Amino acid sequence: MNVKKRKKNRMAGLILALLLIAIGAAWYAATVVFPIGYLDAVGKYSEEYGVDRVLILAVIHAESGFDPEAVSAADARGLMQINGSTGIFIAGKLGIEGYTQDKLYDPETSIRMGTWYLSYLGRLFSTERTALAAYNAGPGRVREWIASDDYGDGENLLQIPYAETRDYVEKIELRKKIYRLLYFWKL
Repeated sequence: MNVKKRKKNRMAGLILALLLIAIGAAWYAATVVFPIGYLDAVGKYSEEYGVDRVLILAVIHAESGFDPEAVSAADARGLMQINGSTGIFIAGKLGIEGYTQDKLYDPETSIRMGTWYLSYLGRLFSTERTALAAYNAGPGRVREWIASDDYGDGENLLQIPYAETRDYVEKIELRKKIYRLLYFWKL
């Protein structure tokens, strides 16, 4: 074999190796780092409440990492990390009989309630970004920010004053992009 042919074969081998590494990294990211669990419930409530399923997956990933038993320092529970007073509010709106906060450990219940709440906040506020800020900080606080000359214009949230909430919204937006990229063929 001549030198030119060997170089060509080495280059082809290197390209193949890099391609296999890229495919392996994408598979790892898709299945381990960014899973898509509970897709039946996500799809069902996405359709029922008119919420983008990629948004639901991004919220679940950010809130609980797909751990249905997750509990936050503020005692928010389940996949979508719903707290006590918000859970009672949502259960009342959905007519859930015998609601207790422990029901949030059930993935179907958590996804149903969290998706309804995202839909509710989406109707309450003018942008998804503002609705996500309200999911994190609460709608009352977001209304105060909107009314403030420093953060809003009376109708829209122009700036998120709390770093935690600002980071949360950015985290969800990034996860949405990642999920769309990794699962473009499935979602």
